[in-house]
Amino acid sequence: MKKNWCIVLIILLLSGCGTGNTNSDTTKEGGNNGEQSEIVAGDMVPSLIETSPFNFTYKVMNQTEEVVELEFSSSQRVDYQVKTKEGKEIYLFSSTASFLAALGTEKIKQGEEFIYNIDLSDLNLSKGEYELFVWMTPKEGKKYEVSIDFTVN
Repeated sequence: MKKNWCIVLIILLLSGCGTGNTNSDTTKEGGNNGEQSEIVAGDMVPSLIETSPFNFTYKVMNQTEEVVELEFSSSQRVDYQVKTKEGKEIYLFSSTASFLAALGTEKIKQGEEFIYNIDLSDLNLSKGEYELFVWMTPKEGKKYEVSIDFTVN
């Protein structure tokens, strides 16, 4: 009889494992620093945080169970755009930068991140509210787009 109860208990414990919702599509925006994160097993998850005034860190976390290989048609990996709150484009990175016309790849291993730092201090933005949009530039597939609001005082 004790053996049967042990088996039932083990089955109940094991059946409770792994019943979390892994298909969540929700995005959480963090407190005052504008950090965005999404925890979804099996996805590539982009985030963008303001690390200091005019400095931002764009990350794409590989939460899949395999290495993700992204192919690029140039040396450019990331593009970004600054807009006013009214939607007027102030700056587009790819319109001012030069890139090598060489095929390339980025391999992001399981649990690792692709990280790109953005410095907007040279833009000499006037006081106001802005939005920074950032995305990757692979030849095909998802762009891992993310944005953040920021204010210039």
